[in-house]
Amino acid sequence: VMGDQAAIQGSDWDLFRATGVAHLMSISGLHITLFAWVMAGAIRGLWRFSAARGSRLCLRWPAPHAAVLAGALLATLYALFSGWGLPSQRTVIMLWVLSLLRLKGVRWPPFWSLGLALWVVVAFDPWALLQPGFWLSFVAVGVLMISDPSQHAELTVFEDADSEAVRKNSLKSMGLRLMAKAFQTLKALLREQWVVTVALTPLAVLFFGQVSWVGLLANLVAIPWVTWVVTPLAILGVLAPPLWLLASWALQPLMAMLSLLANLQGPVWHLPTPPLVLAVVAILGGLLLLQRWPWFLRSWGVLF
Repeated sequence: VMGDQAAIQGSDWDLFRATGVAHLMSISGLHITLFAWVMAGAIRGLWRFSAARGSRLCLRWPAPHAAVLAGALLATLYALFSGWGLPSQRTVIMLWVLSLLRLKGVRWPPFWSLGLALWVVVAFDPWALLQPGFWLSFVAVGVLMISDPSQHAELTVFEDADSEAVRKNSLKSMGLRLMAKAFQTLKALLREQWVVTVALTPLAVLFFGQVSWVGLLANLVAIPWVTWVVTPLAILGVLAPPLWLLASWALQPLMAMLSLLANLQGPVWHLPTPPLVLAVVAILGGLLLLQRWPWFLRSWGVLF
């Protein structure tokens, strides 16, 4: 919660790196954004509740605007509290850029907003261009933007097939909808991990000379588990310390799974650092694979 990593042993760091989840074990953009999102939701609820109690706050300033500003402000304070590391600084700058655009009512294409955030980060810290984390962060966000947002035709099929069941059996209908929602969530997680893995693998080889081939499976489990279970329990433990014990228990099955994956044959592939030209070609191939074009065009990305 405070960004103090002194208690994490070297063997644990080796385990996190071997399974590709080291980014979850520090105060990163993921945690700060989650904190901002939760705080914004809480402020929005309180703002609307005050209106129901007769307050004129909502008339003076809309609840969504108050929530956006409060979320960005509290996320900044949290980043300062946790040590103000470089990943935290990048996240806070991106949050403020997007929040101010929202407050001004600017409706830019997503890539324009991302480009402005990148420009502001570099303006604050030009040396960021030499940091692997800078490129990994912006490339990951960028490829998630350009990749095809899942339309989940399967969910539509579930819902269409269920239209008659809605009228006949509402309980059965609810079960089918829950199954469809679970399937939709799982498919979205799989797609996001696939997209980020394809995009970041060339960069990982270029910057670190290694790739964790078990990272796709490890992150598929670790990201939602750390985001929605461990991190909230850790943060709420500030208010109720017994929750820290629950957070510690929640880490045990995750550590067991990571140890199992790390003990597989050769979990990390060590590769020679490629020439910059080949690395750029590989990155372009990954971007080609992620386009919304027909497969006979996208398949050339495999060759690159």
